[in-house]
Amino acid sequence: MSLSGALSLRLPQPRSPFAKNSPRNTRPKIRGSRKHSICKCSGLIDLEPTYGVVAWTAASSYVLVQWQAVQVAIARRKYNVQYPTMYEIEKEDEASVFNCYQRAHQNTLEAYPSFLALLMLGGLAYPLVSSAAGGVWIAGRVVYSLGYYSGDPSQRMKGIWHNFGLLTLWVNTILFGAEQLDLLP
Repeated sequence: MSLSGALSLRLPQPRSPFAKNSPRNTRPKIRGSRKHSICKCSGLIDLEPTYGVVAWTAASSYVLVQWQAVQVAIARRKYNVQYPTMYEIEKEDEASVFNCYQRAHQNTLEAYPSFLALLMLGGLAYPLVSSAAGGVWIAGRVVYSLGYYSGDPSQRMKGIWHNFGLLTLWVNTILFGAEQLDLLP
């Protein structure tokens, strides 16, 4: 307390539970290295600032999935496919086109949980590479969908390169895990 005209109370500054004799709010950064192991932390973790790009990539992937859902809804109306029918089998030509819209969306949803997990985990060690790989996956999925929407399922193969993005995310996640386990030199 001070007696210089006004009372002021000085409270002790909280320190990070991870810091030994270091300034407040210093926590280990996750870079996928042995020095900065996520396994040694018991509280909140500071992420690299570039990890924000990974979050943007995840948000962009949500836009992709919603865009595909809207495309299915439009096709459902256009080809008169009533809910809860997932795939049309009665109307031959129209059913084929509607089913292509539905398959493009469903195929993306089948891969989506793995994509997000690999993006978020690989991004802990390699945020910029993971974000770029996520962008490749998203762009490839758009091309894949547009090819499928043509009504000719073989046209979806124009976007098959989305798998290079997914493969890169898988490798990043494997490397991150190996670094955390001290398996790399």
